Amino acid sequence: MTLNYDIDKIVKYLERYKLDLPFLYTWNAKIDRLVELETLTESEVITINALTPYEKELRLKKKVGQKLNETLKSGNDLFNKLCLWVIKDWGGIKTASDNDTILLINDFLNQEKPTFKRIASLSKVGAYLYPEKNVIYDSRVAYSLNWIILSENAGNKYFPIPEGRNSKMSAFDLNVLIRLKNITNYQVDSITNLDNRRFIKNTDKELFIDPKDAYSELNNLIRKINDRLWNGELEKEKNLYFTEMLLFSIADREVFMDITKRFKME
Repeated sequence: MTLNYDIDKIVKYLERYKLDLPFLYTWNAKIDRLVELETLTESEVITINALTPYEKELRLKKKVGQKLNETLKSGNDLFNKLCLWVIKDWGGIKTASDNDTILLINDFLNQEKPTFKRIASLSKVGAYLYPEKNVIYDSRVAYSLNWIILSENAGNKYFPIPEGRNSKMSAFDLNVLIRLKNITNYQVDSITNLDNRRFIKNTDKELFIDPKDAYSELNNLIRKINDRLWNGELEKEKNLYFTEMLLFSIADREVFMDITKRFKME
């Protein structure tokens, strides 16, 4: 099935929040280790920590992204350490072993269509390295985008959502809401059809993008949204993270409220 999205509808939904992005974005990472990683000076850490989370994030995108690109080209071991900082210190994902993560990062950077396994971690590195073409594919971004597609009838397929730990998003599982709206897809003529253990997986293929294609399709869609949403604002048009940060920020507040107000079962 060809993917079709109504970019105008998605942009219209996001326009109500875009001017508030500097206040909506509240992710506030610890950055002290960037001195040890030769990315910031101690005085820069003090200066950046005094900024709002939004302003701090924009500084980090540039400084860390620049250092990642420099160390990638030089083959310096510092590149791996910075990647781990992005995933663990900045991203807060600390469960996997460093060696396994580094191997996955190398595979991720050398594949046209990376594996969906640990995409929430790996895409953080991709977004810091190449912000003009990659976004972070995490649960909040996919959750917000799926709700907009669902609620605004803005597309014919949805993005698989990586596992997350947010209780509000877990309470209103978007996958369930998507299936309920498309309930006829799951209705069968004979109850024996439900004996097939792959029934849900097979039926979901009609509604959800194949995980192996999801990352590239998300990047493509957000590029189109970003161009339209920030039209005329050159820095924001160039860097996809402005739209990504907006989707991330509204997931468990604005989108949550919208779901509870608008969703009805008849």
